[in-house]
Amino acid sequence: MAVRVVTDSTCDLPADLVAKYGITVVPLTVLFGDEALLDGPEIDAPTFYERLRTFHGAPRTSQPSVARFRETYESLAAETDEIVSIHISSRMSGTLNSASVAREAVAPALHVDLIDSYNVSLGLGAIVLEAAIAASGGAGLADVAAAAHRAVGRVQVIAALDTLEYLRRGGRIGRARSLLGSILSIKPLLQVDQGELAPFERVRTRARAVERVIELATADQTIKRLFVAAGGDDALPAAIIERVRPSLPHTEIIPASIGPAVGVHSGPGVFGFAAVRHD
Repeated sequence: MAVRVVTDSTCDLPADLVAKYGITVVPLTVLFGDEALLDGPEIDAPTFYERLRTFHGAPRTSQPSVARFRETYESLAAETDEIVSIHISSRMSGTLNSASVAREAVAPALHVDLIDSYNVSLGLGAIVLEAAIAASGGAGLADVAAAAHRAVGRVQVIAALDTLEYLRRGGRIGRARSLLGSILSIKPLLQVDQGELAPFERVRTRARAVERVIELATADQTIKRLFVAAGGDDALPAAIIERVRPSLPHTEIIPASIGPAVGVHSGPGVFGFAAVRHD
């Protein structure tokens, strides 16, 4: 039986890739006040960003429950007894811990190999996709897990935010806290480093942030796959891709959207890229 790959909805992978490679996505919950909505099944990205702009208050997220992970693993038992489950950085969320408790509940009938991506959004998605491609090619459990582990060290994520306020409210600001005292006209560029958000650069305008993201995305000619994404703005990834494609003729470039579970903490206006280098 083929190995199945499980992840969570912070991966932000496009739906066509999820379907193509048979990836199972466990949704986080997005909370607008007392209203709880499953990320993906009950609220999509366009609806989320529209609500975010008009919502008076601070939306929150909740990690998937142990029961939801257990149900997910057990639902795959008819297809396989080997699962690689890859999740958002344990330094950003307790999602991996929920998955770990669920794994114990389904053992020994199911072998679930848990992997901490030390990443988020399409940084996680890039790692998941590497594992899923290996699984679809018939790789065994050890090789699928190894593909994910190798990808962890080959992924770079750069994100430009309009504001750090949403990260501050949600408690996910990490080492980017050092930028909180910056003047309002500064646009922060963040990276994911050692499993948490960290400052990368500061620029003065959104236009300059776009130019800098393009410069960084095209700086490495060893990139195998590049995701370009934004929150609530489908036109921006397309425009960036048009600019970077001539410089990366041998790179697979994929437009994507930053979904609700990540958007709660990044806020509207976020954009950036996740790149995975060749193995």
